[in-house]
Amino acid sequence: MATLRESVIRLWQTMRRRRTDADLEEELRSHLAIAADATQRNGDAPGAALRTARIEAGGVAQTLEALRDQRGLPWLETLARDSRYALRALRRSPTFTGVALLTLAIGIGANTAVFSVVNSALLKPLPYPDADRLVAVWQTAPGAPGVASVSGGLRLSLSMYVTYAKEKRAFEAIGVWFPTTLTVTGLGEPEQVRGVLVTDGTLQALNVPPLAGRWLTAADDKVAYDTVMLGYGYWQRRFGGDRAAIGRSINIGSRLRQIVGIMPEGFRIVTAEADVIVPGPIVGAQLILPGFGFEAVARLKPGVTIADANADIARMVPIWMRSWPMLGGFDPHIYDTWRITPALRPLKQDVVGNAVGALWVVMGTIAIVMLIACANVANLLLVRSNARQSELARESELARESERSRGATDT
Repeated sequence: MATLRESVIRLWQTMRRRRTDADLEEELRSHLAIAADATQRNGDAPGAALRTARIEAGGVAQTLEALRDQRGLPWLETLARDSRYALRALRRSPTFTGVALLTLAIGIGANTAVFSVVNSALLKPLPYPDADRLVAVWQTAPGAPGVASVSGGLRLSLSMYVTYAKEKRAFEAIGVWFPTTLTVTGLGEPEQVRGVLVTDGTLQALNVPPLAGRWLTAADDKVAYDTVMLGYGYWQRRFGGDRAAIGRSINIGSRLRQIVGIMPEGFRIVTAEADVIVPGPIVGAQLILPGFGFEAVARLKPGVTIADANADIARMVPIWMRSWPMLGGFDPHIYDTWRITPALRPLKQDVVGNAVGALWVVMGTIAIVMLIACANVANLLLVRSNARQSELARESELARESERSRGATDT
């Protein structure tokens, strides 16, 4: 049935092409006759008039070809013809076709996999509203190089956060967070889950609305308010996606906490995935100057630059040193010698880290692999072309020998 259908289609295409060519020839004859009549009225003989009209038209065959080009889409017909020929050639050589496709598939697959990583890590914006206004709050301490964290910066203490949140001018919101492991009991077997401790301002800076319930706020930072938010995955796993989980209580770290909100699928606190998000206890009377163990995120006000925000924090550092007590037995003026200097950077730089250069190197390497794959396929085509030329030469030689044999027989 397929062969019959293809034959009918080819016959219809041939008939249509012949009908079109016949129409073109008829139209050309009409134009030539009109031109010959005009030339004949000027005194030329009928045969000479027709010859003159053909010469002026530029030749019948050339004119027909030009008319065909004007009426159709020659490039599309050429493309279709070449595509059909290529498919027939590939079908006749399944081994060659398989090797070429496998080579290209390996190159394309590797490029696709690496580009998906590069795209998600480097090209796509962070999954937060107005992510370009989010900054990671870091500081440097040239006078105390051993105190800085391994990432090359000084993190915030809780007293620093309280000062910056109260005195801020450049930020819409600022908060600190700390990843940890927590134990949940009372929902079957005890389970260790990924927890993130956050203060007021962290979720507000990221500005991703909860799927259900509310954010943790400043009121939750107080020890008396024992609340928790759930990550989407943990909510689905433990509560089956039931929104009635809002208001229920779960036991986390031997403390009963009320569920006040659920974050949407895929939400992270910067680089930390969270099953549960708990408020960080902030009790002003107990805070001291040191304790630089908290990562901080902030949202800049519209129009504020990182340089403006650095200047704002530089203004607040002396306020922080004057506002809080030092650890017992230590000189509070030690931080003057540290020369604490703000070093804010875009949050995306914190998320990607030092992988930027490595990812681009990997992308370049995989691109070279793709070029090698294309070169291999080109070499296969060249080898196949040489083999085909040899076959054609042998066929031509056989044809000439056959002609000579027939000639000798006739003689």
